[in-house]
Parts: sequence; structure tokens; C-alpha cells
Amino acid sequence: MPDHCSVCQQKFEIEPGFWIGALWTSYPILIAIEVPFLLLALLSETINPWLSFGCMLIAFILFYPLMLRLGRSLWIHISIRFDGKRY
Repeated sequence: MPDHCSVCQQKFEIEPGFWIGALWTSYPILIAIEVPFLLLALLSETINPWLSFGCMLIAFILFYPLMLRLGRSLWIHISIRFDGKRY
């Protein structure tokens, strides 16, 4: 991740541990991705739960970069206000 924004020069490392808060914004994204597989494993009588678990694991690995970026983006948008008039 770059140290500063290329457009507004906002420093991304605002304080030590700032990005730990992004865990709280990426958690609902993770839940939205994983819950359908969990419900499929619990409610389906024809699908093997291990197959659903494997699909859940593959989905997590595939969507991890997206979840990480979206969580960080949401967190910085909650914490920092961007003034578009200056740019």
C-alpha cells in the first residue's frame, strides 16, 4: 500500500494501528460472502457439508483481496472526509 494518496497527498498511516479498525468494516463483507455457503451446508440434505466448506474456503481465498481493499476503503472514508473542491 502506498504511503500517500496520489491525488490529495493524504497520509494513509494516520496513527499506529489505524488499519486495525478496518477489520470492523471488512467483517460484514466476509459474513455476506460466507453465510450462503454455511446455510447451504446446514439446510441442504443432498449436498455434502464438506463440499460446501470447500467452496466456502475457495470463495474466501478468491474474495480476500476484494474484502481487504473494500474494508480499508470503507474505514478511511468513515474516518477522513475528502474535500473534492480542492482538487
